[in-house]
Amino acid sequence: MKQISIFSIKITLLSLFAVFITSPATGETFRVRKLFPVTITDGIQDDQIVTTGINDSIALFLPDDMTYLEGIEIKMEIPDAIAAWRDSVACSLYQGITPAPTPSQIDYSGERSFVRPLPNRLSWILQIPLKAQNSIKDTPYATKVDFVPGTKNHFVFIRIQPAMKGIPEETADAQLKIMIKPLLTNKGRLHIAMHFPAQEKSYTLFIDNAQIQASDAGYLLDAGVHDVSIISDFYRGEARTVRVEQAKTTELGIDLKSITPTLLITAPDNTTVYLDDTQFEKVGKSFEITEGEHKIRFLIGDYEVIRTITVQKGKSYTAALSVDLKITEE
Repeated sequence: MKQISIFSIKITLLSLFAVFITSPATGETFRVRKLFPVTITDGIQDDQIVTTGINDSIALFLPDDMTYLEGIEIKMEIPDAIAAWRDSVACSLYQGITPAPTPSQIDYSGERSFVRPLPNRLSWILQIPLKAQNSIKDTPYATKVDFVPGTKNHFVFIRIQPAMKGIPEETADAQLKIMIKPLLTNKGRLHIAMHFPAQEKSYTLFIDNAQIQASDAGYLLDAGVHDVSIISDFYRGEARTVRVEQAKTTELGIDLKSITPTLLITAPDNTTVYLDDTQFEKVGKSFEITEGEHKIRFLIGDYEVIRTITVQKGKSYTAALSVDLKITEE
């Protein structure tokens, strides 16, 4: 007789829950025992943990910049006292909550837009998308909320609540350990700082062989390795390989060089240097030189070396005179 009585009670409670979850989403006023505020960032962070009771709420406060944030994962450790009474406790999401949630506020009004009973197992993962375009999927281990909650007020409101009347006292007094973490897009931002040798002139930027419009805000890219190249009629071509990390901004500095050719002449001390038959005084310093053929003459006492170079646009040249002494023994 005892088993039949418990079974009858559970059937009654399930019937009450069926009415609860099939009611259309409407505005309602309710009171919570306690509200737990949790601040979410759009960067990588450790799980945040709160321990709630039945009829508590969590307000997930979102960042102003949600570039990398595509959702929130809620993992619940469900105690035996709740898991044993199937469909006795539910998790709900509300929209249009007023007043703004604070730990000191317990009375709220809002529209319940999602409700799901806690399963009769010891853990459950709920994933809340925050963007229509997201990579979150239902799995055997996680439930995806089937809509994107409004975030114009920069928070998501979650309520843990009894789904039935007459639940046992040990269920009503049970507590849940809840772990919260952001779900991030697999993207990062690349910021490129161009350094010009003089007044800025035009250039073309390519990322992964695709022409990109220059932007001070940077470039949102998939996490991983990317090729960056610069082509210009006024600067030498530049190529870089850079790794962009998930949910982070990577800085890349590029020093652009003029296409005017340069020449560096080095020689031992006491060497007299002539460039195009004019004595040269800038030994050891790189300087700009005109295109075409040039003659370099080195004099060390009676020792003379003459070389001719043909200078081309966009190249750098070094003319280095070295004197070596070789000693051999037989």
